[in-house]
Amino acid sequence: MDAEQILVGIAVIVGLAVACQLLAPPLRTPALVLLLPAGFIAGIIFPQANATEILGDAFSPLVNIAVGLILFHGGLELVEERIDRPDKKIIQRLIFFGALITWACATWAAFVFLGLPTQLAVLLGAIVIVSGPTVVAPLLAFAKPQMRIRRILAWEGTLIDPVGALVAVIVFQGVQLTSEPSLGDAVLSFVTSVTIGVAGGLIGLALIWLGMLLAGPSKVLGTQVLLGVVIATTALTDAISDDSGLVAAVLMGMIAPLIDREKLAAVKPFFDTVVSFAIGVLFIAISALVTPESLQGIVLPTLGIVAVLVLVVRPLSAFILTAGTTLNNRERLYIGWMAPRGIVAAATASSFSATLIAANMPGAEKLLPATFVIIAGTVLFYSATAVPMAKLLKVRDVEEILEPTDLPPLPLP
Repeated sequence: MDAEQILVGIAVIVGLAVACQLLAPPLRTPALVLLLPAGFIAGIIFPQANATEILGDAFSPLVNIAVGLILFHGGLELVEERIDRPDKKIIQRLIFFGALITWACATWAAFVFLGLPTQLAVLLGAIVIVSGPTVVAPLLAFAKPQMRIRRILAWEGTLIDPVGALVAVIVFQGVQLTSEPSLGDAVLSFVTSVTIGVAGGLIGLALIWLGMLLAGPSKVLGTQVLLGVVIATTALTDAISDDSGLVAAVLMGMIAPLIDREKLAAVKPFFDTVVSFAIGVLFIAISALVTPESLQGIVLPTLGIVAVLVLVVRPLSAFILTAGTTLNNRERLYIGWMAPRGIVAAATASSFSATLIAANMPGAEKLLPATFVIIAGTVLFYSATAVPMAKLLKVRDVEEILEPTDLPPLPLP
């Protein structure tokens, strides 16, 4: 690919990312609903919009750094959504036990519907554990459920991303070795990654504190400190242990406001812009990698997986895991009706797929398109049903709905 083609590809990806986010508010829809098909169509019309050819080996590391920025931002948002002690137990159940249930059921569905080899079915099941703030936040802003439901789903969506990503990395390493690692090796690898992520996050927080102190009242310097530390910490921890940077990013985002809330609030608007831009570019770039040829024979079987996840697995697991809590049945049912997949699933699938295809792993070519269909299917399903279900269960925040507003603020996709 020559310089002119690279420039055209960059222009297409960036232009579509911004256009979709501009069109989303007037259309009153999450931007992600526009980004996925726009990227897919762009990949067909503009072969130059192939991020792997534009960036080469740098594509996967840059995606990881961008995801780190997104999760850091998600951590910042969580601080504003204070959670009560009883709800912490609910979130813990949804993250850990819910992840195991989703992993097992998605693995079974991938094996049955797509006919994937066992190892790849286990890998796809791990990839779709994640949800993420990039999709949960705009859907919640769109549906406007009651604040307690919103907080639980926001915390779950943000915290489950690094957990799911680390599980996927462990499985991926096992697939590369052509045999699954032992349970002891898997636990050790997981604990090691989390430990490195926590250590990196604590070092990053110290650097944020020092940088903010040196920046003084300057918003420009404060923004540079925040952006630079998050990128550097995510990159370095990832270099030591795959995807441990995601743990570091979420940890930094959750604790950073405690360092200097006032200064952080001053620089956050610019950071919001960077993250929104990164999300749009990532979704367009990754969607453009999915070709019509790769979807042949994939779409209908994968929609079967989507149906299992959204109609059976999530509602039942959420209802069971919230039993005995102070949530009423209507709230429990709505929590079971919200589990879209987002950018972390797309990023991990695109990274793993290229490696496994190069290694001639049977069925590896199905990994990215299947993940794409699962993301698109879950996002479209929940976008279409989030509001009607909230009305049916009578869990909408009536006061917020009745407030006079103009068009809703630009949501993160």
